[in-house]
Amino acid sequence: MLRRCHLLLGGSRPPKSLPYPRWHSLKHLLSIRAAVSHAAADPCSLTLHFLRNSCGLSEPAATKAAARVHLRSTKKAHAVLALLRGLGLAGSDIARVVAAAPDLLNYRADVTLAPKIDFFRRDVGLSDADIRRILLLDPYRVLCYSLANRLRPNYLLLKDLLGTDQNVVAAVKQSSEFLHGNVQSELLPKVKILREYGATDDVIIKLLTKHPRSLNHKYGGSLFNDTFAAIKELGVSPSHGIFPHAFGVLARMYPSGWKRKMDNYLSLGWTEEQVKQAFVRHPYCISVSADKVRLIWQFFADKLGWTPEYVSASPMLISLSYEKRILPRYRVLHILVSKGHIRSIRIAHLILGEKKFVDKYVTNYLETIPQLMEAYRAGTDSAVTAK
Repeated sequence: MLRRCHLLLGGSRPPKSLPYPRWHSLKHLLSIRAAVSHAAADPCSLTLHFLRNSCGLSEPAATKAAARVHLRSTKKAHAVLALLRGLGLAGSDIARVVAAAPDLLNYRADVTLAPKIDFFRRDVGLSDADIRRILLLDPYRVLCYSLANRLRPNYLLLKDLLGTDQNVVAAVKQSSEFLHGNVQSELLPKVKILREYGATDDVIIKLLTKHPRSLNHKYGGSLFNDTFAAIKELGVSPSHGIFPHAFGVLARMYPSGWKRKMDNYLSLGWTEEQVKQAFVRHPYCISVSADKVRLIWQFFADKLGWTPEYVSASPMLISLSYEKRILPRYRVLHILVSKGHIRSIRIAHLILGEKKFVDKYVTNYLETIPQLMEAYRAGTDSAVTAK
């Protein structure tokens, strides 16, 4: 039979004994069987074909991924893709996940992967959008790490630290490291050090939910120790509500970033003590870009005659929007000063809540100074002119 088929396929035209449609069908069937047989004998070919055509990987990405996974069947792989689509992933997102963790294609979706998705949803309390986000950040660790030995134990430790499901969700959404990192050996010792220093539970919770990267293991023990030493030198009280913000901001930039920020302020006439004082009162003033600090400070110094000593006592001014807050209010207040309604422009005018400012300094004077609203709402072009 095989010899006959070979002869049939090797001939230049079908024999007269077989009608053309039947001959065409037989030839097509034999070609499919040959392709399947070849793919089974060559898993690499099947793998590359699946990576390109079912997962959407480019040729170079598929070649690279194929070096890490070999498919002898696509049954498991198709089930994995179905699970990812069920999460709302499609197209380039699926390609991104598979390229980062091609091993997933050989996992049993129903036994290994689905329980992890259910865990993220039901135990941790993440939405599908949250799961998609953390999965795309680190596909391998999120889906390949053991549920029993890593993900669930970390979750239980985290819940013990944070107390409520809401806090756990907030922390995990900020950093999925808390789920797949080594919480026992990396996070808990740092928390112990902070508690011994006097950090309250509220401070620890705020650190983990607002500035988790200052504590997770990617930053290493040395950076934590350097940040901890710096925060103690600055004299920030561990029980004060500002502590987690100061620690979080400092951890992101210490030590080289801190020096650059400090040098920028010093170049504007501030003293080192004034910069430290400002940081302790409002840590985010040190994370403002150097260009914005220079722009705002020059405006305060040139237009308002304010000194570093005066501004460092209320450093939140540095974080205000120059175009949306400082300039519009300056235009209004400048008019009021020129007409004698107020004596001078003070810090309180700039940090006052939006509604209160409009009611007190715009609406209150519209009858006598109708141009105030126009001055307040003027666009950026007018703002540049007003400088």
